[in-house]
Amino acid sequence: MNVTREVITDLLPVYFAKECSQDTKLLVEEFFKANPEFERQAKDLRTPFPRAIPRGLEKEDEMKSLAKARRLLRVRSSIMAFAILCSIAPFTFLYTEGKFHWMFSESPGSAMIYGILAFVFWVVYVFMKRKMNDL
Repeated sequence: MNVTREVITDLLPVYFAKECSQDTKLLVEEFFKANPEFERQAKDLRTPFPRAIPRGLEKEDEMKSLAKARRLLRVRSSIMAFAILCSIAPFTFLYTEGKFHWMFSESPGSAMIYGILAFVFWVVYVFMKRKMNDL
């Protein structure tokens, strides 16, 4: 059977991790003897394997992550509420003495402030939403 370079390349991670059978080890070493240049390239490209498998999350870590996610959701919901309130405020009106008083026309300065606040709250909301998507 003819063993190709691609087959040996597929076996290299197992060989370097020392998790292969004795037969696989002998096969790779024989190929290295026949192709010393390939052996040098393979050893140069070898990446170190971790000595220990990283442990999973502890229950406390999961609870901390859950608490953080809940806190961010509450803050994001509050920011969205303020954004909606400030977006609607410039279009409010008051009915007194048989006449409508629109904030937009009666108090354009206040309407502008509400508009700026709404814009700021919406920008913060979008950034928080992206942050929550990254979790």
